[in-house]
Amino acid sequence: MKYSHVHYRLVVISCAILLLVGCKDFLDLKPKGKDIPETIDHYNGMFNSTTLTSITYSLVTELGTKLGENILYNIFMSDELTATQSSISYLDFKMNQAYGWEGKIFSEEDNACEWASIYQQIYTFNVIINDVLDATGGTDKRKLELQAEARVNRAFRYLILAQYFGKPYDESTSASDLCVPIIEEGDMNLKNLKRNTVREVYDFIIKELEESCPDLVESTNHPLRIYQCAGWFFLGRAYWVKGDYENARIALEKALKCSEINATGLQLWDYNQMISQWGYNPSKPHAWTSGFPANNTGANKEVIYNYQYAISTISSATGQPKLFVKDEYMDLYGEDDLRRRFFSNKATSGTPLEGYRRLPCRTTFSLGADMTDLYLMLIECQVRSTDLSIQNEGRVNLEYFRRHRMPAETAGIPDDIDNQEKLIRFVVEERLREYMMTGIRWFDMRRLWNDPLFQDLKFGYTHTDGVNNYTLTEDRLVYQIPPKVLVFNENWLDNK
Repeated sequence: MKYSHVHYRLVVISCAILLLVGCKDFLDLKPKGKDIPETIDHYNGMFNSTTLTSITYSLVTELGTKLGENILYNIFMSDELTATQSSISYLDFKMNQAYGWEGKIFSEEDNACEWASIYQQIYTFNVIINDVLDATGGTDKRKLELQAEARVNRAFRYLILAQYFGKPYDESTSASDLCVPIIEEGDMNLKNLKRNTVREVYDFIIKELEESCPDLVESTNHPLRIYQCAGWFFLGRAYWVKGDYENARIALEKALKCSEINATGLQLWDYNQMISQWGYNPSKPHAWTSGFPANNTGANKEVIYNYQYAISTISSATGQPKLFVKDEYMDLYGEDDLRRRFFSNKATSGTPLEGYRRLPCRTTFSLGADMTDLYLMLIECQVRSTDLSIQNEGRVNLEYFRRHRMPAETAGIPDDIDNQEKLIRFVVEERLREYMMTGIRWFDMRRLWNDPLFQDLKFGYTHTDGVNNYTLTEDRLVYQIPPKVLVFNENWLDNK
């Protein structure tokens, strides 16, 4: 990722602002014009920047900071979505490209947040990792805790990058499949970088997490900070994405145990108790526009570590919906499944629509760690086990989870789910019911692409706009490298 002089200056300025947001006492530090952390409090403060809580690229110039890209285009790429001739006109060019699974989403003018914002944040964590042990003040233990937190943050972000710019993990090809460059130095003037392979990136991620998780603090006061529960969660996710479900289960069980030791009140929301408190009115179910607790304030008690993104581009309180949920996917909800209440086939005014839209009562989700994903990943790992006692644990956990989403009398696993393969598929469907129309499904589509149990799903990986039909192909499971990045790395092979 070789930067031009101008781009280099912008990133340095951006990182200086990240430091200033985290700690305001840097202004008298040397060298002049730069804010260099020196004390343990400075390094601790660097984590407290709100610019680290979302996958949003902020363009920073000498004239100030302005919001850049903040749309994740995978939210238009999952298989449950459909459009009509009228709704498709509300998608802009990049949304249309993503919805049609086209290769070229970004132009040379675009700062793709899926790349730019993550590398901005990695730079900050590299500074902490490389220098915090030399900070003044604080104990050696505290310095190791902060270094571990930065290493986990960095590893987590490489895991996200791998989901966008690397092929799904395949043991037979991972040593040759290209992914993203691993940058460990706190130096934005590095040149002649190369794209590491998928295997190299995953090996790096897992090594970082295995080594760092034991040094993390046990608890935190805010989901902005990573602690042991989040660390083991990310290690479990890394193994889970690879398809190593046994190692994933071990890590996720540690995460679940650590979730009991926290100061934020982590829990699974019981929708039976909470949905009316969040503003749902059965007399006007189509008019539910607000009330779900916010991720970034700590109000959402399901959030372990917040790294949020918005789906407001497809979930608007006013105007014509851009996309709908396919009818056969809405049928996956039982009538008393309270997650169904997040959708309506009417406008806010009550006017009938051409399909089911997602209501704007919740427009923010997280690519970070939350209790929902922790349970669903763990359950899938458990029901995939060859050990029947572990499979049964998965069944118990699945029913426990479902009792938080629907009345207890209908939360049981259906009687026809009578073998392991059906149970695994039912758990994957449970993920779809939980994350419908949020973009999370896209990552499952990638993960399961080569899974023998799910080859039939590919027949449903289609989109329509009412006139044209689109089918997902294997080469479109990855983003192409943003053109703005390739301009400075002409020797790189792009994804097809």
